[in-house]
Amino acid sequence: MKKIIITGGPTNEPIDEVMKITNMSTGSLSTKLGALFLEAGYKVCLIMNRAVNTKEVEELAEAAENLTIISIETTDEMLSALEDESKNGQADALIHAAAVSDYKADYTFLLEDLAKYLWQEIESGRISSEEALLAAIEDGGKYHIDNSSKISSYQKNLSVKLGLTPKIISRLRGWYGDTLLIGCKLLENVPKEELYQVANKLCVKNDMDYILANDLADLRHGKPARYLVNKDGFTGKTLDNPEEIFAFVDACLN
Repeated sequence: MKKIIITGGPTNEPIDEVMKITNMSTGSLSTKLGALFLEAGYKVCLIMNRAVNTKEVEELAEAAENLTIISIETTDEMLSALEDESKNGQADALIHAAAVSDYKADYTFLLEDLAKYLWQEIESGRISSEEALLAAIEDGGKYHIDNSSKISSYQKNLSVKLGLTPKIISRLRGWYGDTLLIGCKLLENVPKEELYQVANKLCVKNDMDYILANDLADLRHGKPARYLVNKDGFTGKTLDNPEEIFAFVDACLN
């Protein structure tokens, strides 16, 4: 029995116990792909945000014997789940369709607290250059808000310092060896040639087999086309729906 791993939905990065950074991904593509591969006799592992497509995923789980669902919330949790799953026997294919957050909340602060802190540092002479200013801003949480619980709803100048999340796609080849690896890339309102070039660079950089590239502007106009790109560039294939993506991957594996 062939095995496929599919990631889906957004990753969410907490600001406090209530607020989070997220995106508009619903996880519907991954859920539909999971159903198609299950119907075709594959063993399927879905790694998805626990908050998306709850009803559809639950119905899928009830009807399928060969389905594993790993629920995640953050980028770090998805990273750990993929690393752990790579140790559970070789997968034949992995479709990394999740909309992974590029940013996480490093810390929160009030603008007035930052201004007061920096003024004190300037008056003391500890800030005398751009480098010292940046070091002071990043220094030790001296003006940070405690976000271990819910932040007050009445903070007018609440600010969030963002940091980068780990790039999951860069780890996949090292974990999954000869597995067929397919990633996704979404840009907005760019010429198709630029879309292909960006997807091609992503494919080469991360040693992926294919990238499914699409344009948010097309999606807004009801055109869900995903352009299939490999290390040589655009393949000339356009996959317009989950059924066509399934058929392409199934053909690669058979």
